[in-house]
Amino acid sequence: MKSYKGTHVAMIGVGFLLEYIFPCVRQLVGEENVAACVMGTSADEAAIPGKEQRLGIRVLYKDNARMLREIQPQIILYGPQPVFAAELAQSVLKPYYDELRAAGRELPDLYVAPPSPVGKFYRELLGQDVHVVNMLPNMLTKIAGQDVAKQGVTAVTYAQGDRWPEEKKTRLHSFFAPYGRTVEVPCDQVMTFLGGQCALQAVTEYVHTIYTAVNRAGCGLTHQKIASAMRALFRARYRYEFPSPIACDKDDVPAKLQGALEKVVVTLYEGVADACMELGMSRRVVDESMISWLDLHLCTLQTEERSDTVRQTANHATKGGVAEMGLRVYYQRIDYPLTQIFSDPDRAQEAFTPELAARLRDAAAYNTKTVQQHGGRLGQGSTQKIHVEQHAMMYALLARAADTYLKDRADGAIHEATVLYGRQRGQRMRARALEKGIPLDMAGYFALREWNPDPGDFDSETEQKAPCLITRQKLCPWTQAWKPFAESTAHCTAAMWTGRS
Repeated sequence: MKSYKGTHVAMIGVGFLLEYIFPCVRQLVGEENVAACVMGTSADEAAIPGKEQRLGIRVLYKDNARMLREIQPQIILYGPQPVFAAELAQSVLKPYYDELRAAGRELPDLYVAPPSPVGKFYRELLGQDVHVVNMLPNMLTKIAGQDVAKQGVTAVTYAQGDRWPEEKKTRLHSFFAPYGRTVEVPCDQVMTFLGGQCALQAVTEYVHTIYTAVNRAGCGLTHQKIASAMRALFRARYRYEFPSPIACDKDDVPAKLQGALEKVVVTLYEGVADACMELGMSRRVVDESMISWLDLHLCTLQTEERSDTVRQTANHATKGGVAEMGLRVYYQRIDYPLTQIFSDPDRAQEAFTPELAARLRDAAAYNTKTVQQHGGRLGQGSTQKIHVEQHAMMYALLARAADTYLKDRADGAIHEATVLYGRQRGQRMRARALEKGIPLDMAGYFALREWNPDPGDFDSETEQKAPCLITRQKLCPWTQAWKPFAESTAHCTAAMWTGRS
């Protein structure tokens, strides 16, 4: 294999992801050449000394133009936050490529980390002579100290109409060699691939929800045992036999739970496969890339503590990005039915009815498609409207601020503010009803309410119809939005329910 030692590499946006793939940079250019051949930039000035020490390279604070001119790269690793990617391409990349082209110099290949904008955007902006690839690196290379990189998959997507010379393709594949197989995903399927990965990564929350439910019922199981059993059942069901240094066993949980756990992991995987195929991927490509991904995540869960998994997920996620969207959809659509199934471990298999199985499978598909759509919007800036989950988190942040500054008076203040908000909202709805001639009854309330959750977001029982309507809510989308942040928003749940009007 040809050596690429001495290749010059520029890293724009040295955050978690570009640091994570730095071993790929190191092996490509050669350990002895890293300091001279690699340079980066970061928008986090305080973090720069640590990055320089860890990587052994110079990292400049936001001065992308200077960095590019000094290092004169053959490869640019482009890793800004997705919402800034298009803007930086306009202000930084375009002037640099125009300058190189005018001087008759070689144009560097552009390896893009944000999944959006797609490669076509960069070629239309920078020129059709620029070779662009979107990359989704294998994010699971070591588990419990064991090297599992060869089991993983890195996806790369060439820009539409971009014909890469074979030598440049070979260099790209050589770059990612430390992280397992590299698969080339068509440009119209990269968001689908990412949506499937993020939906499967929600298995972390599946395991936690099941753990919480069965232990409330007295089962005494650990997260690790549940993940081990799910992984063994998954590997057996899909005949996945890739050698692993970490064993798993379905008998790590009682036999009464095994049937339900198998259905959980099958509905998750098949729901993701359903969505991926609906969005254009073949079943063969789905299985080749996604089975190993889910197996590796379950392997991670069976060897780590919950706190470690949460921290790693937070590190991997970009604020407002696709991983965060996958988590939000999980708590909106999946957490509650799973809790229902496993709240009585003795009846879990019976409770896992065909209707609930279909609901969970559809929810996994919905998660995949939602993440795919969200990923496509990231490079276009923020145009989203405020929905229930955003409203919930704004309320949570206000409650946390009250707790910080008001101390013992926080609960009373939050309660008073919630009641005031409820009355103001009711007055607005009443005014609209009178204006439109709509009766001031429950039918009118539901017709004019200001927040409209999706079907399935609520599960309520009517306890009394007269002389006033009393319902009991078993599922609330506001509570589900707070669940991932329960410790920091503890006041919100209490205040919302005691202060409802």
